[in-house]
Amino acid sequence: MLNLTLIRLRLRQYGLVWLAAFALVLACALIAWKLARIDYIRAADMLLTGTLPVLGLILVGFVIHVLSRKQTPLTKAVLIIFALGLALPLLWAPVLGVIAGAWVADVSIEYSSAYAAFRITVGRLLYVVTEQVFGSPLVDAAWKTMQAFAGLVGFISAAVHSWRAVERVSEKPSA
Repeated sequence: MLNLTLIRLRLRQYGLVWLAAFALVLACALIAWKLARIDYIRAADMLLTGTLPVLGLILVGFVIHVLSRKQTPLTKAVLIIFALGLALPLLWAPVLGVIAGAWVADVSIEYSSAYAAFRITVGRLLYVVTEQVFGSPLVDAAWKTMQAFAGLVGFISAAVHSWRAVERVSEKPSA
């Protein structure tokens, strides 16, 4: 039996983590740049270097948590598949945050070594995947598809989470 309530809860939690990773990295990068007068690229490197491993640990912790819970094997399998399928969009959230901040700061994010390392790592992964699936490496197309997919997942997660928060705030208490 599939525990849809638990799956919905975990997807809401994913949306919250995605939104927090994006918003906190964006805010911290801009605060470091504007208020602390830290070079934006240096701030982006520090934030990505800290945030990406933390998100990776959160994903590993989530998988361990799922495996240790009393749930049906089908529910566990679905949750682990979601964790693996949504890992790259989750890791994209802080990267998108520093990209948005770079746009505000009017600097080129390509000078960030952490951003470059992320792109290279994901590019290598996409190279292998596209070569296996399509028989030829389509890294550029796969990169753009990953960006679009990750951005869409993040936008939907943020929109749903925000909508539910607005609904909770606007609910009238029953007398």
